[in-house]
Amino acid sequence: MKNPMLMIGILTLACIPFAHAQEKQQEKKSSYEFPEYSEQDYHSLDAPSYELPYQETGPHIQGEFLYWQNIESNLIYAIDQPPHASNTDVIGLEGHLKQVTYRWDPGVRVGAGWKFSPETLDVSLIYTYFHNEGGDAVKQRPGRTLKGVFPDFLGDTISDISSTADLMYQTLDLQATHTFQSSSSFVMDFLFGVRGAWISQGWNTCYKSNNLIFFDPFSGFGQRFETLVQNTWKFSGAGLRTGLSMDWFIGWGIYAHVQTSMSAIVGRFRNKQQIDSTTQVRYSKVHPSDTRIIPSWEILLGLGWRKNISSYAFKVFCNWEMNLWSRLNQTYFYPATTVDDSKVGSWSRDSVNLQGITAGIGVEF
Repeated sequence: MKNPMLMIGILTLACIPFAHAQEKQQEKKSSYEFPEYSEQDYHSLDAPSYELPYQETGPHIQGEFLYWQNIESNLIYAIDQPPHASNTDVIGLEGHLKQVTYRWDPGVRVGAGWKFSPETLDVSLIYTYFHNEGGDAVKQRPGRTLKGVFPDFLGDTISDISSTADLMYQTLDLQATHTFQSSSSFVMDFLFGVRGAWISQGWNTCYKSNNLIFFDPFSGFGQRFETLVQNTWKFSGAGLRTGLSMDWFIGWGIYAHVQTSMSAIVGRFRNKQQIDSTTQVRYSKVHPSDTRIIPSWEILLGLGWRKNISSYAFKVFCNWEMNLWSRLNQTYFYPATTVDDSKVGSWSRDSVNLQGITAGIGVEF
């Protein structure tokens, strides 16, 4: 019995240093682990940028460059009919529908805020400005006929049509976020706040005919028969906004970013439709308006890079962003009748869908 007990004692004493070394090794943090809140010193801790993904306390600013495009399917202005289309065809609508397409335009977003502490809130004020323009045009081709989708007196004499649109988009967000560290390389922010929105759109379509109202033989100039259709609307309102923001720190300061949020905006919608012709005849002038609730959804996906220098933290990022405002655009369609026999006709609603690149830089002090 003495020999086995002696061997066990020797093995136990030999394992103590090894176990102590293993304990020390476990206490040492890997390069991908975040320090605990209580262990951080924002002004003196010398650690890689991915070890300090959040700010302890203090102010921060951010500027972003937007390169977006508005996508709408409710901007149809004409029908390009094939040669065999006639008033005796059984088919009620035949041809190619012509629609306005928005181009890509720049915008800007700026924000500033203050982080009180990692355990409480980060409050920010963010302003977004974006102006988008678009257009389309079509000319009559041999054997084909152009038709307008709005009332006009030109009939089959339309020779060319041009249509332009512009969208003004402005939002102001007052939001608060709270940070949750769910793993050694993953940070999640819960955001909530209020949003104000000011969105408007102008859409003008001009139907032209080669027939002249008058012709001056001395100057060689004349005035054609034309019909101008103006569709404009404005929406302004405010509401609540909530969402989640997630950052996965991959290493070397690089992180993947995902953010999604939902808003419910209550506001006033004002619309104006006016149709005039060069013969001084006004076919339409209506001003519908109402109060409505507009839900909106936002999603961002992208990559960023973060670096701590002394007591400052810098980050640069590039995201793909989408903003969907449900059933915001509204256009009225109705038959051409006299005022005494006016009819509402029908209207079409569509979403305003903004999507594109959002790139920027942020500084934390």
